[in-house]
Amino acid sequence: MKITVITGSPRKNGGSTILAEEFIKGAKEKGHEIYRFDSHFRDVHFCIGCNHCGMGEKTCIFKDDFVELRENLLSSDVLVLATPMYYMDFSAQLKKIIDRFYSINTQLTNKEMKTILITSQHSNLPELAQEMNQKYERIFSWWLKMENIGIINVYGVLNGSDLNNSEYLKQAYELGKSL
Repeated sequence: MKITVITGSPRKNGGSTILAEEFIKGAKEKGHEIYRFDSHFRDVHFCIGCNHCGMGEKTCIFKDDFVELRENLLSSDVLVLATPMYYMDFSAQLKKIIDRFYSINTQLTNKEMKTILITSQHSNLPELAQEMNQKYERIFSWWLKMENIGIINVYGVLNGSDLNNSEYLKQAYELGKSL
């Protein structure tokens, strides 16, 4: 199985990045092929709504790192999004990538694909993640017709070191290994 993991953290050792690494570790142990795309460290333009792509009928006008992501994503069976929660939403780095999915909308909705969301937040209030989880469901399950196979919301994490010896690391690893 081919899995595309897109990280949305601007920090190389941020909580969601470390969780993504644990997920990848479990998935690799199971023999899956992993393509990782760290959105903050890649050159990807914002979607400008020009509609040149026609929601996937043509290619996007921008020739940036999204071209590489697009090819890998369209050949994947599973999409994993790993992001810190900023103001009850995806990070801007990840949202920029999600917005560019517009340029491959037709291909994505016609593809059987599964999705996973992994989030981390500083707050210990689980209800704050609900808005982001609902948006994830609306975008990926309803709009893009993908099957949600897991959500891991992690609470009380400001820095990646807050995850040391936590059950959250095991959860991410086990989810990767379960595929």
